[in-house]
Amino acid sequence: MPISFERGATSKNRLQVDWLHPVPPARDGQETAAAGPMPLGDALDVLWEKDDGRPLLVLRECKLCQGSDGALLSRSLANDKTILLTKWFRTVRLPAHVAEAGHPFRNVFEAYKFKKGWPHFFMLAHKGAKPVAFTGVQTQSQLWQAMFRMLDQRYAKNPKRALKKWLSLLDRYDTLDARKKQLKEVLYAVRAEAGPKSSRAIKLTKKLADIEKKRTAVAKEEAKVRDLKLLKLREKVASK
Repeated sequence: MPISFERGATSKNRLQVDWLHPVPPARDGQETAAAGPMPLGDALDVLWEKDDGRPLLVLRECKLCQGSDGALLSRSLANDKTILLTKWFRTVRLPAHVAEAGHPFRNVFEAYKFKKGWPHFFMLAHKGAKPVAFTGVQTQSQLWQAMFRMLDQRYAKNPKRALKKWLSLLDRYDTLDARKKQLKEVLYAVRAEAGPKSSRAIKLTKKLADIEKKRTAVAKEEAKVRDLKLLKLREKVASK
């Protein structure tokens, strides 16, 4: 097979940020906007959810970047490492109008009193932690270093080692996806020419079944790699 550097369908599926778009709850029978900004602790409870202990990454859109990941991802370099690293975070996206005075989630940014103004996004190890802020024009290296530091705080296993292994598994997925596509195309042609019960068709069907077995094995490896063993928090949540 000719070597292809294009990602396959499986890798493309993995290489998307899993953004969450939290909805502020109604309070005291009022519409959310009329009730004004929620206290920081309450807002983080909504953004975080009690069953998700991953560190938090919160991005706010601006009028120029609505609907894009431009503040987080590079516009000119491959973002595979960055996107895979986000899988170990709870990634939340807030709308541009979060900056309005009455927005329920305004305090998610305002309450921290960032010295250089509101960042484009920040990361939080736990609810009582100090946020690590980014302007949206950071280098990939700066972002990766900060993400690794935070993951080291919250997970038992080494994220750098896991990330390297995960990237190699994506390459294996790409090889299997390309091979599967090629075999399917040949199988369709053989079935049309010689019939589905021909010896060539049967051999190709067996080869496709073997591809699926290999994909299952890679998926098992991937599940182990993704599980960095989240550490239980000992810190008390700071009351804000």
